[in-house]
Amino acid sequence: MEKNIDSFEQLTTRIGRLRMRRCGPILALTIFVAYAPTSSYEEEEVEAFYMDLEKFDREDHAFYKIIIGDFNAKVGPRRAPEEHHIGTHGLQWNDQGERLSEFIMTTKTIHENSQFQKPSSLRRTWESPGGGYRNEIDHIIVNKRFCLTDVAVVPKFYKGPDHRLLRGRFSFTRSAEKAAKFRERNPRTIINWDRFTTLVGFCEDFAMDNIDEESHCGRGFVLLSAFQ
Repeated sequence: MEKNIDSFEQLTTRIGRLRMRRCGPILALTIFVAYAPTSSYEEEEVEAFYMDLEKFDREDHAFYKIIIGDFNAKVGPRRAPEEHHIGTHGLQWNDQGERLSEFIMTTKTIHENSQFQKPSSLRRTWESPGGGYRNEIDHIIVNKRFCLTDVAVVPKFYKGPDHRLLRGRFSFTRSAEKAAKFRERNPRTIINWDRFTTLVGFCEDFAMDNIDEESHCGRGFVLLSAFQ
């Protein structure tokens, strides 16, 4: 593993970057390690952190990109169809979680903790002294959905006075790489159902003179609603 390390840089006081060289069939990999400001910090500092992280992610062109760290954010389960970057599993949301979700959507990455169904004991990554409070505030984010096969806390393993070790299991294969490249060339159409419903109502409000006009309207709103 050590011989495949290309570089490690401390980009800011809160963001580090580890770059791995290509190793056989495994393409280049970049891992960002992040520590977000807590809610006690000014909003400007929180925004500066996310803007920096977004900039570094955008400028890095590795095939695989992984962002891990303590975001002091609670991300619950998906609440609407358009939140396709969030999975269907999670504990609860808070304001920091909303900001993290916005970052994930902007960077077109995937929140992996919420992709896997786990008992709460294997989700909570932080515990207050004395065990009175427990939260899931450490997260793993990836740019390729297929590369991560599991996310869970390692029981009885603490990485500090209050944090538990969060482990992600990865699988990098040539077939999965080809599948990802195919999906990038042929992206899946995402329908905006709110827009679809609005356009259906619009067409229903107008009487059509003939079947051709009605058919034309139907094709129009279906095509329009297919793009967000």
